[in-house]
Amino acid sequence: MLTTEQQAHFETFGFIVLRQAFSPAEMAEITREFDDVLAEDRQGQAFDGAKRQGVLGFIERRPRLTRLVEDDRIYEPLEQLLGSGFVWVGSDGNLYVGDTNWHPDGSNLNYMRIKVAFYLDPVAKETGCLRVIPGSHQPPLHEHLKPLMERRGDATWAPFSALPAEVPAFPLESQPGDVVFFNQNLWHAAFGGRTGRRMFTLNFAARPVNEGHIDYLQRVYQGNLKNIQQMQYTQTGRVYTDVFLHSDRPRIQSMVGKLVELGFK
Repeated sequence: MLTTEQQAHFETFGFIVLRQAFSPAEMAEITREFDDVLAEDRQGQAFDGAKRQGVLGFIERRPRLTRLVEDDRIYEPLEQLLGSGFVWVGSDGNLYVGDTNWHPDGSNLNYMRIKVAFYLDPVAKETGCLRVIPGSHQPPLHEHLKPLMERRGDATWAPFSALPAEVPAFPLESQPGDVVFFNQNLWHAAFGGRTGRRMFTLNFAARPVNEGHIDYLQRVYQGNLKNIQQMQYTQTGRVYTDVFLHSDRPRIQSMVGKLVELGFK
């Protein structure tokens, strides 16, 4: 459970880090599963580092990883921040290549979505940790930062007289076992990380209550189908698994009911 102060931190700045929420033994098990899933996607090939490898439906592929979504350390903070009836959006496991320039994961400021990130290697400011611009999940700062996206990937683009890696930001330096929660409207980036750095995310949204929310979920689902084609070695054509969508676990059932209703697979 988050304290009142932690909730206020998230609501004000757009993120919270739970330090050493998972033990070294747990992280060793999770990391083994991570490596196994990504190697399975590569069909045994070595990771060549030419481009990012991203596996969609990542945690859904292993029972040990699937249990993370119903773990109290993840589920209870989400219920506090998103409210009851929140829904599953998806997961991805990644081997990163190069910098990740400034962006939010969306700009729908009227629909709360949260990303939960696990870094499986130590990361610091200059070695690929997540950098965030506190408060940028809210207007007017969120809109003021949009020039950063105009030439995304251009390391010389400096709309605010600061190169991408020099934009004022807070580095969420992390050790394995830490868990990062952040509002998906928050502007974030990463610079200087080694090729093949490991990270996976769990993504959630508040209970959809209008057509705009449903439209968002549908657009993300279609976007994830495209991401499978672009980032995965093995083309499954599926974002989720049947076992996950039709789980007998109450917490998972509550998260995926809307996805099943919408015909996602």
